[in-house]
Parts: sequence; C-alpha cells; structure tokens
Amino acid sequence: MSEGSIRDRRAAQTRARIAEAALELFTGQGYAETTVDQIAEAAGVSRRTVFHHFPAKQSMLLDHLAGRREVALRRLRERPASEPPLVSLHAVLRELCEQGYDRRVLAQVRAVLESDPRPPGGQFSLRMVEFEVSAIAMLSGRFAEGAPSVEIRALTLMALSWFLSAIQAYLIDGRPSLVECFDEAVAGCLRWNVSDLG
Repeated sequence: MSEGSIRDRRAAQTRARIAEAALELFTGQGYAETTVDQIAEAAGVSRRTVFHHFPAKQSMLLDHLAGRREVALRRLRERPASEPPLVSLHAVLRELCEQGYDRRVLAQVRAVLESDPRPPGGQFSLRMVEFEVSAIAMLSGRFAEGAPSVEIRALTLMALSWFLSAIQAYLIDGRPSLVECFDEAVAGCLRWNVSDLG
C-alpha cells in the first residue's frame, strides 16, 4: 500500500472518529450545548485537527450521510461511457438511496434535528461539493471533443438537488423511505419540461 493511500485511510478514520464523537455528544447533551473542544476531547484529537476535517460544527452532523462519496464516484466511473450523464447520475444516486443508512445513526441525527431543527441542506452540501466537482470532471471526460461544461455542471447540480431534497424530506419529515423521497423529487422535477419554459 502506498504512503499516500495509508495517509488517506488514516485521515478518513480520523474524520469518521470526529463525526462519531460529535454525533454522540449532540445526541447526549444537545447540539447547541456541545462545543468543538468537547468534540476534540471525545475524539482524542486537537481542536485544530477537528477544524482541519470540518469547517464548522454544523458540518459534522450529517457527515455520516455524505461519507459514501468514494463509493458513489466509483459507481459513476463504472457506468457505460456511452450512457447519458443524467441517466448515470440518477442510477448512482438512487442506488445510494436504496442502500439506506445505519438505523442507529439515522435515529441519532433525527433526534438532534428534532431538538434543534435547522435545515440541514447547507451542512450536508458542504460535503457534497467534493462529489460535485469530481462527478463533473468524470462526466466531462466522456466527451472527446471537449465537454459541454455548463450542461454537465447543470445536470450534476440538478441530480444532486434530487438527492439533497430526498435526504431533507426523509430526515426532517420522518418519511419512511429514502428511495420514495428520491423518486418523488425526480418525478416532480421531470413534470416540468422544456415546453413549460415558453
């Protein structure tokens, strides 16, 4: 194993440990009452290390749900190069919804949001930006004559909005199925077509 991959694995383990410690503290004593210093102590790292992995306390709450970025990118890379980009994005993001999430983690996140119900979109999207940038680059690489960058970016952002909307409905509204939320978001967007734009 290369030195770079060992370093990446250690960084991922540290990030996961911080996010887990944060979620435990948020659940046990409340989101607002939990300090970054407490999170650092519980995770066995310095305050500086916490901020190296997370720009703000808010971004730790939903990190468990955004943590499968590498899996999603690998699945996207495995899709046929001839497949339309939006079809690839839909298939990969829907698969993430089908896989679901750890029920214990979801129960903790829901409990935190119920006690401090701030919209999680901004928190969640901080982590999704990394997926967005990588997905756009990957999909753009399918085009030999140069990628239509504006179109690829727009399609990627649209697909991610389906996913983020589904996550929010699932967590905040307590809906029973993430896949159904995702399908509903997609269907709602697709009802609007080019002819509706005049």
